[in-house]
Amino acid sequence: MTDAMVQHAQVPNTGRIIDHWRGGAHYLPADAEAAKAFCALYPGFPQVYQTLQEFVGRAVRAIAEQGVNQFLLLGAGIPTQGNVHEILPEARVLYTDIDAVNIALGSEILATTPGAEYAYCDATDLATLDQGTIERVLDPTAPIGIVMTGITVSLDDDAAHKTLSDIFDWASRGSFLAVDFDGEALATFPVIKERILDQADKPLQLRGPHQIYPLLGRWQVTADGVGPVDTWRNPGPQPDKVFMYGCVAHKP
Repeated sequence: MTDAMVQHAQVPNTGRIIDHWRGGAHYLPADAEAAKAFCALYPGFPQVYQTLQEFVGRAVRAIAEQGVNQFLLLGAGIPTQGNVHEILPEARVLYTDIDAVNIALGSEILATTPGAEYAYCDATDLATLDQGTIERVLDPTAPIGIVMTGITVSLDDDAAHKTLSDIFDWASRGSFLAVDFDGEALATFPVIKERILDQADKPLQLRGPHQIYPLLGRWQVTADGVGPVDTWRNPGPQPDKVFMYGCVAHKP
């Protein structure tokens, strides 16, 4: 493990915390401790992220039904527990992240999986994604399904709009974007607001649909609209508190 990885390993990472919650094995002691601490504040956190992963599953299947057979994941976390290459085993999948430990673990996990790789990429600057890696795994001239989760919560409106616009410009025509946005539910729990939201290094961006649509810019949202990830193409009662919204959008 390099010095950079050792340093990263001492800092809990959302992707590895989620792996812990979902019964995976690819997390470190700092992640396990953080997972327990979050659950002490709100025991429902594991279900929130399970619901998000189920949304991703439905979204990528919907994109695949449009004839797309390659996917780029931004902020991918740990590629286990029913991730895209397992949901769509015939698809080509490139997972990316900025966390050195996640990249190392992901590369190890996918070492024997044909058509799937893990690489470094800053979702706010796709120029950081190695062109050789793109061309080895994906065909950038063909439509791509882009999955971006857990990122917009750390971007203010200007940064989120720019990031989504840059991804639109990067993607070939016919591409799709599946993206999530954190809803306002977290702020309704006083202990979470005090211990997490108010103590974050920078403000976490909690949004409703009326704030989300303008951020999508030129992306054309499918008829499903922007809605709770719980009920996106999953008919059922609307949740009382929306922790995350999601949508799929298209570049015509």
